[in-house]
Amino acid sequence: MVRPAQCRILRTYRCKTPSKFYSILLRVWKCLTDNPKIPASVWAANPELSSLFLSLAAKYHEVYQRAWLYSSKLDIAEREALQAQLTQYMDEIASLLEAAAVRNPEALITSGFDLAKERRSISRVGASQAPSEDVQAQDAEQAQS
Repeated sequence: MVRPAQCRILRTYRCKTPSKFYSILLRVWKCLTDNPKIPASVWAANPELSSLFLSLAAKYHEVYQRAWLYSSKLDIAEREALQAQLTQYMDEIASLLEAAAVRNPEALITSGFDLAKERRSISRVGASQAPSEDVQAQDAEQAQS
């Protein structure tokens, strides 16, 4: 039985600059808002996670804009604190979506996260192994005797 290639979420948002993190956040925020491809059962384990993430993302949007326009040290510090919280929420959401993707792969594809796909040209089970040099040397000795 051939198993379809599994997708997983790249967690590159952890080490991004604020501007790149902001662009990833906007994409995920837009995709998670009223997405019919993500069933409600995804949020059953943590029902308030989605609403907490969306409200914190809206707050980050405001703080990011203020920090960008005015370069206030307080706004920059608040932006960094919010980015750390959002990273934790995004990690939880990524785990939930990867679990849901086992039954519904479209949930992961439409999530807005960056995805990595497992690519193997040769399956590990079906690969034949060449005989080792020791076995070949023993066969050569037996042939000479």
